[in-house]
Amino acid sequence: MRIKLKAPQHNSRTTFRRSEIERLKEVIYHQSIRINELERMLKVDNMNASNEYAKAAHLAIKSVFPYYQPEYVKLRTRKRAIVELRQMFQWLCRNKTSLSLQKIGQICGGRDHSTVINSCRVVDNLMSYDKRYARNLESVKNKFEEFAEQI
Repeated sequence: MRIKLKAPQHNSRTTFRRSEIERLKEVIYHQSIRINELERMLKVDNMNASNEYAKAAHLAIKSVFPYYQPEYVKLRTRKRAIVELRQMFQWLCRNKTSLSLQKIGQICGGRDHSTVINSCRVVDNLMSYDKRYARNLESVKNKFEEFAEQI
C-alpha cells in the first residue's frame, strides 16, 4: 500500500518567523518615529533657553525699525533692507548673548556658523564708516539691554 503524503503549502515554522519579522519591523519603525519625535522635542527645549534672548533681540530691532518682522531673520532673500536687519540680529545675538554661532545660525533659518561670522564682520565694517547705521545699531543695542534686563 502506498501512502500519499501531502506537501505542506507552508511551513508553520517559517510562517511564524515571517510574522515575527514583520512585527519586529513594525516595532522598529514605530521606535524610530518616537526617537525622531524625542529629538525634535529636545531641539525645541534647547531653543527655548535661547529663545528669550532671541525675543529680546527681535523686540529691540522692532522698536527701532517699525517695519521689521521676526520672519525676516529666516527668509532666504538677498534684499538689502532684509539682509541688513538679519545681519544686525546676528551681530546682536553674538555680541550680547552667550549663544553659540551654530545656535544663532539655527535661529536664522539654518544658516552656517561662518555666515554668522561674516554678518558680524559686515556690521562692524558698516559701523566704522556709516554714522547713521552706527546710531541705529546703538539704539538697537540699548533697547536690547533694556529688554534683556526684564528677562
